[in-house]
Amino acid sequence: MIVGAHEFEQFCIQTLVINFGHLAGGIVTKIKTKKKLDDKSNANDFKEFIDLVEINISLLAGKNKANEICNILRNKVLDLEEKPNKTELVINSDITKEIDMFLEKNTLPTERDVSDYSKYLTLKYGGTAKNVEKEIIEKVKNQIKKTISRNKIKDEINEFLTRFQQPTKNDIDDFINYIRLSKLFFQEDELRDEIEKERLYRKFHGHQDTIVTSEINELVSLLKNTNNKDALSKKLRKQELSYLIKDESGVSDKSVTEFVKLMTPTEEDTKDTLEELGLKHLISNK
Repeated sequence: MIVGAHEFEQFCIQTLVINFGHLAGGIVTKIKTKKKLDDKSNANDFKEFIDLVEINISLLAGKNKANEICNILRNKVLDLEEKPNKTELVINSDITKEIDMFLEKNTLPTERDVSDYSKYLTLKYGGTAKNVEKEIIEKVKNQIKKTISRNKIKDEINEFLTRFQQPTKNDIDDFINYIRLSKLFFQEDELRDEIEKERLYRKFHGHQDTIVTSEINELVSLLKNTNNKDALSKKLRKQELSYLIKDESGVSDKSVTEFVKLMTPTEEDTKDTLEELGLKHLISNK
């Protein structure tokens, strides 16, 4: 809920005065004839009001400047949003803890699990089941991304040490910079330890092949090995995991490609990143 419609209108005039002087009041009055704000106005009402302001001042200030001014107004609306009280914050914190515990035991829950657990938490703490469900799905997606990152980093370390059996400090620094810009999840000190641990293992035992089986790893393998979008959608539906590729409206066709791209960057993407960084020497020739 947004509180302070009158306060917002006054702020709006003050902001416009800086750029348009005495014209500011007239601009706001003109907007109010098309869109009025009061104590019952919601976030969408404020959005429509600001959009109308932007359209009107674009003629005077230009599109870019108008957008810059209206972003100030949009930030003000965020400040005016009614904040949850302390009790609500505690409840939200408890819900988050319960979701984390749930996902420790169910790393890749089915749609039915997600729906039922969302209802359970809503009955226990109150709130909206849809919002709780959305939070669970986001956390599941983050777990998948982290697993993919760990697997990708392990593969990258193996490739790196195959090419540089005794890497210099500069080699390792370049490698870490590349991993960072590849947007993979990692802690730098942990990554350096992993590189050194693998280097020492190879020195005394040779290359190690570790196969880790888990529900998420099986999903990652599915993503890598299924090129057909329809086939992937069908498999995810069969496993009751289609919530991973549904957009806000519940449609999965458009978002399946985006999901695959987000979860599994292609080898070409990796090569392009390396070349842009001037790190062609890290590209393996297979």
